[in-house]
Amino acid sequence: MTYRLIALDIDGTIRSNEHPLSERTCRALEAARDAGAIVTIVTGRMYLSAMHVTADLNLQSPVATYQGAHIADPVTHEVLWHRPLTSQMLSDTLDFLDSGGQEILAHHRGHVYVDRTSEWIEAYVERNHVRVHVVDSLYSLAEEGVTRLIVGGEDDAVGEVTARLKGTFDSRLQIVRSLPYFCEVLHPNTGKELALQHLCKMLGVGREDAIAFGNGDEDAAMIAWAGLGVAVGDGSAAVIAEADEVASPLADSGVAEVIERLLGKGLMG
Repeated sequence: MTYRLIALDIDGTIRSNEHPLSERTCRALEAARDAGAIVTIVTGRMYLSAMHVTADLNLQSPVATYQGAHIADPVTHEVLWHRPLTSQMLSDTLDFLDSGGQEILAHHRGHVYVDRTSEWIEAYVERNHVRVHVVDSLYSLAEEGVTRLIVGGEDDAVGEVTARLKGTFDSRLQIVRSLPYFCEVLHPNTGKELALQHLCKMLGVGREDAIAFGNGDEDAAMIAWAGLGVAVGDGSAAVIAEADEVASPLADSGVAEVIERLLGKGLMG
C-alpha cells in the first residue's frame, strides 16, 4: 500500500511565529511529490493568507481554507467548492451577538468587512495582511454569501461567547475556537474532515490512501477520518487522542520526519 495524498494544517503543524516553515519540511514534501504523492493544505486561514504557504511549497493541487468552507485551485484561483453562511444564518448570528460588545468581522471574497474599527480589529488586519472594508451594517452582506464570521476579544470573553453560541445554535452552525482570542462561525456543513473528503473525491484518492497532519482541536475529525492521521507532538489532547501516530513537535520538523520514514519504506506515491 502507498499513500497518495498528504493533507497539511498550517499553523502549529508545519509553521508558527517561532518556527517558520523549515527547509527540511520543504524538502520532504518535494520528495513526496516527486514520488507521485499529492500535497495539499487544509487550514483555517483565509485563502489569500494561505497563498503565502502554497507558494513557498509550490503547491499545484486544490487547497481547502476557512476551516474547510472553501476549496480553490492555488494556481488559477478558481473556486471549486464553497459553502458560505446562508443569509438566515448570518442574520441570526448577528442578532444573537447584538449589543454584546464583541469584535465582529465578516470574511467575504478574500476581504474582511466590519461595521466599525477598533484596536483589536486593526491588530487582526495587520497580523493577517488583509484588506478591511468598513460598511454601515454587516446585515447588508446577508445575501452576498459570507464565508465566515470572526468573533473576537479577550480570552475569557471569547470563551464565554463561544459556549453561548454552541449552546444556542448547536448543530445549526459550525462554531470553532481555533485561537484563544477569537472564535469562528461557519456553515454547519463545513470542517476540515468534510474538506478532506471533498478533496479526495475531486482528486480520485481513497480514504485509506490519505495522510492528514494537524495539531489543534479543529484538526481532530480530519485526523480521525484519514487513512493515516498524524498529530504533531505538541498538539492538543483532542487531536492526539484521534491520531494513529504522534510525530515529533513542530520545532523538530515532525511532519518531515514522518514523510521521510514513509518515503524510505516506499510507502508514498
